[in-house]
Order: sequence, then C-alpha cells, then structure tokens
Amino acid sequence: MSSLKVSLFLIGASGFIGGTLLTSLLSRDDIDRFDIIVLIRGEERAALIRDKLGLKTVVADLSDYEVVSAAAEKADVVINTANSDHPAGARAIIEGLTKRKAKTGKTGVYIHSSGTGALTDNAKGEYKSEKVYDDERVEDIQAIPVDYVHRSCDTVISAAGATGDIRSYIVMPPLIYGRGTGPFHRTSVQIPALIRSALKLKQACYYGKGLPWWNGVHVQDLTNLYLILLDDALSANPKAPHGADGFYFCPTDSFEWKQLAHEIGTRLYGEGAIFTAETRPFATEEVEDALGTWAAFAYGSNSRSKAIKAYKLGWKPAHGDASDGLFESIIPEYRAALEEGKDQAPIVHFDEMYALNKK
Repeated sequence: MSSLKVSLFLIGASGFIGGTLLTSLLSRDDIDRFDIIVLIRGEERAALIRDKLGLKTVVADLSDYEVVSAAAEKADVVINTANSDHPAGARAIIEGLTKRKAKTGKTGVYIHSSGTGALTDNAKGEYKSEKVYDDERVEDIQAIPVDYVHRSCDTVISAAGATGDIRSYIVMPPLIYGRGTGPFHRTSVQIPALIRSALKLKQACYYGKGLPWWNGVHVQDLTNLYLILLDDALSANPKAPHGADGFYFCPTDSFEWKQLAHEIGTRLYGEGAIFTAETRPFATEEVEDALGTWAAFAYGSNSRSKAIKAYKLGWKPAHGDASDGLFESIIPEYRAALEEGKDQAPIVHFDEMYALNKK
C-alpha cells in the first residue's frame, strides 16, 4: 500500500463484533494511518459516531446496494461484521472493490464475518459428533452446500477473491463470549439467552439431551484476529492465505451444551439468582420462548472447528479453556443481562433461519 492514508470502510460498528473492532482500531498507536468510514443505520447513531469519535459515516444498511457499492469503491479495505447472511450486500462490496481495481489497478481487501454456524448439523441435542473442521482443509468447508447458513455469502466472496479482483478473507468465529467495548451493543447472543432462560425458569436448562459440542472465542481475541489479517493484507509481503483458501477458524474453548448448562447453573446458584444448581432439559413448550425459533440450530447442534492458520500468523488469544475462558465469562454476562434487562427476548438471526428453512 502507498504512504497515503488507508481508507477503511467498516460495516457493523453498532454491533457486538464491529463495535469492539472499532474500539480496538481507535486504540492503535498507528490510528493516524487510517481514514475510517462507518456504515451505520440511523442518523442518531451516525451523529454519535461523528461527534464522539470524529469519524465519517455513511447512513445506510447493507440493503442499500448502490450506496454500499459506491462506498466500497472508495475504500482500500472493507471489513463487514454486520451480517453473515446478506449475499446482496456482499455483492455490492465486491462490485465496488472490483470497480476500484479497474480504475486504479489497486486490489482492495475484503475481510468478512461468517461463522461456524455453517458447520452445524441436525443433532437436535441428541449426540456428539466427532467431525472437527480444520481451516487448512478448505475442501471440507467448500463442500458445505451453498444454500446452507452463511454459505451464500461465503461462496460469493471466496469466488471473487479467487479471481484476483479482490483480496478476500473470511473469518468464521464460533460462539462468541465476553463483554464488547463498542459504542452501542456490547453483549453477544447465545450465552445471554441461556442466562436469561435460567433466570426465567429458575434453573439452567439445555436443549434435548445436551450432548452436542461447540466451540467458543472471546470477542477481544476474535477482533485481534481481524487486526492481524488487516495488518498482513496491508504489508509489503502478505502471507495470509486469501481467496479460495482464505477461511479462518478461531476457537479457543470447547464445550458440551449440557456442561455449559451445568456451569451456568452452578454459578447463578452461587449468586443466589436461581433456586438450584441442578440442570434439566428444556420442556418442549419452553424452548421457543426461552431461546427463539432457532433453538435446535443455535443450542442443539454440533459445530466443531480447529484453528491452524491464525496461529501461524501469530495470533495469541488471551482467553480460552486454559485461562479466563468461556465459563469464567458467565458471571460478567449475568451482570450484563441484569443491566440490559433480564426479561429481554432472545435474539434470533432471522437471515440465518431463512437459510436453514431453505434446506
């Protein structure tokens, strides 16, 4: 890249991942190297970004194809943490970066948030799968049907990257935990929903038999991986695989859903928040109210992955099974749930549900 400022178009800064990433960017010693433009919905939030953080904004969302494409065309780097199941938005970004290359000869960078929801099965809480995806075996990832969760975006992005029109990287986090640091949304989805359901039912519960396994990653460790990919892409000699090979897993924790319920129950009981530390399965009539319409997918499936590429690039997560990991986040997440409202409805990513229902 040239000595001029790097134009970075950030999509999703009002969210959990994107907000934390924005905070991390703004705290860098070399922040003056970047000219950050934020895509954000709503003038009120945009005004806060401009007035409090001194950043430029584009008031729109991913559905505003022409606006997104035009903004991407002006950017050296696009980072999209907003929606993993919005192929039209992904195409708008690709179109803008492709036009930019045609005009300037410069290959733009696209770092995209996907997720290991793409790896899920239909276990419905009944069994543990031994299948563990490895991000150096991209053929296993590419074999997942294009109409499954996240894949409609991932395939479009990796294909565009393979042509050389853009330099693409797809980050696939598992369950994300920890407190975010962004200007708006600072909590994740799955752990808060399980905590709120325990508070409502006065007991921690699990879906089906609770036997499937998932992985987790702390939000700060996740955003640090984005920064590693960003720095590598902007370096004189990028090393990180991209395009068709540019898929990145980042698990640091492994857990069984029943085990997670036990940890939530034990900790909330210790706080005096529920009446017993014992756990049980959700009753059929409780599931949707407690976890939302995607319960079997988000809380009853297997989704197991192994990070190899990130570590080779120097990623050094500070959290995980060995230290300050997922289970240690439960009480801070519990306190956040109380601050935000313990009766808040569970978050459901309906774009993901649409992809699931097409199966």
